[in-house]
Amino acid sequence: MKFKTFANTILSAGLLLTITGCSGSGTPSTPSEAPAGGSEASGTAEKIIPVSAFEYDTSDIPKPEITIENPTGVLKDILDKGVIVVATAPDNPPYEWVYEDGTTLTGSELYLAKYIADILGVELQIEQMDFSAVLTSVDTGKTDLAMAGFGWKKDRDENFQLSKGYHSSTSGASCHSLLVPADKVEDYKTFADFSGKTVAAQASSLQQMYVEDQLIPEGANMELITGFDQGVLNLTSGKVDALATSCSVALQYADQSNGLLAKSTVEFDLSMYGDYEGTVVAAKKGEESLINTINEILTFVNENAIYDIMYKQALDEAGMIDVE
Repeated sequence: MKFKTFANTILSAGLLLTITGCSGSGTPSTPSEAPAGGSEASGTAEKIIPVSAFEYDTSDIPKPEITIENPTGVLKDILDKGVIVVATAPDNPPYEWVYEDGTTLTGSELYLAKYIADILGVELQIEQMDFSAVLTSVDTGKTDLAMAGFGWKKDRDENFQLSKGYHSSTSGASCHSLLVPADKVEDYKTFADFSGKTVAAQASSLQQMYVEDQLIPEGANMELITGFDQGVLNLTSGKVDALATSCSVALQYADQSNGLLAKSTVEFDLSMYGDYEGTVVAAKKGEESLINTINEILTFVNENAIYDIMYKQALDEAGMIDVE
């Protein structure tokens, strides 16, 4: 999927804003297609061509030694057929997205999917679909796992088998904040400063949960949006006061906005979610054999900062800004 630049996102709504020097994208920038070797014509910045998730090389990444005894259900089916089928909605760089060539499916979560497949000794198959269909696909048995930036939510836990959380311990993958007008950034120092303000969050996203749990109790209002571009438009037009997002995405938009937007210094507290901090893998309810194995892998991933490697590579490939 090719994303709009920040300027095009604003102009598409007919807003008369003067924006110059913007070269990024709607949901953060995807690099322009470049010749093999990494760069375009002389004088231009080097472009990084993403690695396909199917070709992601995990041979030099440490792996846990796992023993699978008496696998049952979907895990047994995966091992018997030699293929693991993962559902995703590839419109959320750097986690999962499609490069401008329209065929290269990539991103940090999909690199993790390849890592899991390699540990299990099976082939990776990825099924692309709308975000709203991803969880349904595992429930109906069309796919084995769902990986699309899902956070733990009570209703999800009741209806699906969720893994423990995985995240980058040292970078923006574990940082979530708010995008605000640059001239208002000093007004927001604490959660309480959002009392009476309207905060936009994408429906069914991690940020929706964070706003519900941490801002609404402080008196904030929430507006659910279906697409991130709409949230940016609502923010720049004054319909909402802030937009909840990851820190990297907030920094990316701020960098591209010619001084109109800024990342708030207020960041959500992820530690309150315990083992579910970060993003989770979902499987059909009752598939404990499969999720127990995934959790064994994710424990090793978290203890050894494996996801940091994948996240930072995907961040560079998407041309996005990391959080220091």
